Order: sequence, then structure tokens, then C-alpha cells
Amino acid sequence: MTESSIPELPIVGSKAERAVRETRDTKASVRREGILRALHSTDGTPIRNHDLSDQLGISIATLRRDLNALEAEGKISRTYGGAVVPPSSKARKMAERERRALGEKKAIARAAVDLLSDGDLVILDAGSTAEHVALAMDDALKLTVVTNGIRAINRLAVSQNVQVMVLGGYLIGTNGTICGGEAEAMIGRVHGDFAFVGAVRVSPRRGIASLTYDQARLKSLMMRQAREVCVIADSSKFSFDDDYPYWSPMPPQWTLITDVGVEQRHLEVLKEQGASRVILVEPDAE
Repeated sequence: MTESSIPELPIVGSKAERAVRETRDTKASVRREGILRALHSTDGTPIRNHDLSDQLGISIATLRRDLNALEAEGKISRTYGGAVVPPSSKARKMAERERRALGEKKAIARAAVDLLSDGDLVILDAGSTAEHVALAMDDALKLTVVTNGIRAINRLAVSQNVQVMVLGGYLIGTNGTICGGEAEAMIGRVHGDFAFVGAVRVSPRRGIASLTYDQARLKSLMMRQAREVCVIADSSKFSFDDDYPYWSPMPPQWTLITDVGVEQRHLEVLKEQGASRVILVEPDAE
């Protein structure tokens, strides 16, 4: 065989092969980012493999490979038939939420309590802002508080004049929230004077965002069962980006309690969407 007749062999690591590998790696990265977003959105509740597969539109085999890779990187923990974000990540995210806008939350809480009168029945949501509402309630008023928030319950446990009704159900430990069918059944038998409802996001288009479907259902029922609905949310919670999966639509008329940092464009649209009363507060010095 002459030198000129020797067939050319493919060059390992050619541009074409590198392009294929880069495309494959990019697709895997996008899929894994989607998996992490889905797991973080549940705030500590595991998601089953089949549900993740359906949500992301990928095969179970591909999902398992991605989960193996994410577990090896320490970004997720595998559960029986599913996956969850590891406790260290959840605790860190919770601590970050608690530190954020502390002065705003305290001022919002005082403004909320200022609306109350002796004998009122208050439906109080879970969350860090709701916890500050519970702290702001003193024994000057006799109140009944119906709540699904573990932290609010702990704050109100020492109060002499506040009677606390604890909603039943299952506990989402990372944010101290009780949800589920029992909580929904109980709230359906209550009619409150006020409902103080928090949010991870407030969208003029969609309403109040929650981290889980059950939380969104319960918030909707809370708002339905009160004479006056008050959304308690600091200005960082407002956005036109509807990037959360679970939402509670707002009632026709409601009250917004937030801080002076809220953007005017958000206020204008929220007023058009039923915010008939807006209370703006100056944040406490931290």
C-alpha cells in the first residue's frame, strides 16, 4: 500500500466532536438547573421522580443520570423514589429570608395590628412578616388568632388575651407552615374580621405566590374567609416576573401594607387590580 493510498483517520478531539460534546453538556446543564429550580420551589418537600420527569419533559433514565450527577455535587439528596434539596441548603435559604428587610417587616407588622379592634378574629398566615405581626400583638386587645404559622404560634403562646386556634395538617419544617386538607377544612368553618396574608412574591398579574401548591390553596381560602384582606409584604416582594408556579388570585377589594420603597409602577397596577387601600410605612432602623 502506497503512502498516498492510506485512508485518512478521524482526528480525535476534532472541532465537530468538541461541538457535539459542548452541546450535550449545555443541554445537561440546562436540565439540571431546571431540576434544582423545581426542588427549591417546594421549600423542602421531596418531589417524586415521575413528577419531575413529567414537569421537565425528560425521560426517567435521563432524570436519574442528572440526579446522580447533582447528588455527587452535593446539591440534592435522593429520597425513596424522588429527590429533595439537602437540609443545609434549605436552612441557609430560610436564614437569608429571615434577615432580609427586617426593619420593613417590623413596621409593616405594627401597621397591621393598628387596624385591629377589641374582639376581632384574625386569620394570620405563616411566614416571617406574620411572625412580626404576632410579636406586635400585645395584651391591650382581646383577639382570636387562627394561624398555620409555627413561629406565630410560639410568639402568641405567652399572650394572656390572645386566644390561638392552630390549623391542623402536615408541617413544612423549613418555613414553619402547616398545610393540607385539615387546615383547609378548619379555615372553611371560620369567618374572620381580618386576614393578614404574606407572600414570597406579589405580582400585579397573578396575585400572591407560594412555594407549594398546598400553601397557595390555603392562602386563597384564608382570603375568602375574611371581611378584610390585608397583604403584608415588604417592597422587595413586588415584581412583574411571574416565575413561581403556585399563585393565589387576589379578591376584588383588598388592603396592601408595605414600605415606602415600593415602586410607583407596581402600586399603580395593584390599585387597578383591587388594592383599594394602601398603607405605606417607614422601615425601622436596624
